[in-house]
Amino acid sequence: MREGKDKTDLVTVAGTRPEIIKLAQIIPLLNKQFRHKFVYTGQHFSSNMKEIFFENLGIQPDYDFKCNTSDIDFIKNAMVPTLTKINPQYINVYGDTNSSMAAALVAEKIGSKIIHIEAGVRDFDYAVPEEGLRIKIDQMSSYLFAPSEFCRTVLSYEDIHGEVYMTGNLIVDVCKRLSQIAHKMHLEIDIPNEYLLLTLHRPENVDNPVNLRLLCKHFENVEYKIVFPVHPRTRQNLLKNDIQLPANVLPLGPLGYMDFLQLLKNCRLVLSDSGGIQEEAVVLKKPCITLRHTSARWETILLNANILYPPDRQDSLQEIVEKMISAKIDKNPYGEDVANKIVDILKDVVSNS
Repeated sequence: MREGKDKTDLVTVAGTRPEIIKLAQIIPLLNKQFRHKFVYTGQHFSSNMKEIFFENLGIQPDYDFKCNTSDIDFIKNAMVPTLTKINPQYINVYGDTNSSMAAALVAEKIGSKIIHIEAGVRDFDYAVPEEGLRIKIDQMSSYLFAPSEFCRTVLSYEDIHGEVYMTGNLIVDVCKRLSQIAHKMHLEIDIPNEYLLLTLHRPENVDNPVNLRLLCKHFENVEYKIVFPVHPRTRQNLLKNDIQLPANVLPLGPLGYMDFLQLLKNCRLVLSDSGGIQEEAVVLKKPCITLRHTSARWETILLNANILYPPDRQDSLQEIVEKMISAKIDKNPYGEDVANKIVDILKDVVSNS
């Protein structure tokens, strides 16, 4: 542990809405146990992607760099002066975002050791933008916390030099705790009694008008109402390309995390291209249809809790929906009490350094 009360043991860096959500449970524990600072890069910077989630989840960053970009070099250069001054022993990054890559590069530059939470996640497809970042961060890290046994197995086959632990996925803690609270809240939007939940945000789907039209055609043939909180970029592309949502798709404005959890908890099934929602769905025992050719959550597919349905599939989405609605989800591959497990390991790491 570094000398002096003004020294910092650990800095956690985040930059996107999913990171805010997943770190919500562990940040207060890190603040309590360590000389810890929480840094937000501002990669997601609009109020519905940032402030509403900080407010919902009850955490606030010590530093907000307001980068307003996903450019890795820009984010890295914005953080270097402050993190050099803070001089942490460890920089803690989550997942595979540009902010996480930028923070890992800063750590390398200033001589801090890298802790990677959500290590070993793979699409096994370099066409996925995040894939190269995940692999590089894992290779750079001194301590790697895998969210599942599957991810730990992946790391055992790779050229990893750091220490690997299977801790589980932080989303379990957040999702279970907040879904109980959300269940008691009144959702101030009009939704049907029985519905599917849809999210779409990945560029391969929403920036490609051919894929966006194909997906809307698939949705049109589904015999359920589909509740759709529309991502800002998706809304923009629907308008720009004059693509009409089918009558059975009910668009909503941006939602806070608690409102979204309530929709997820009460839906029959979720359709999504989001990795995080695939995780949340299996934790809450909701079947998932992933609207992509690949997934980085293979555990959920192996458990038959999730299935791939890319836009260019020819078979009936309605038939897949009926098949998945009847799926029995009786296993959570992502562990329990994850934040405390990670903090316990970090206490040993920091005290022995």
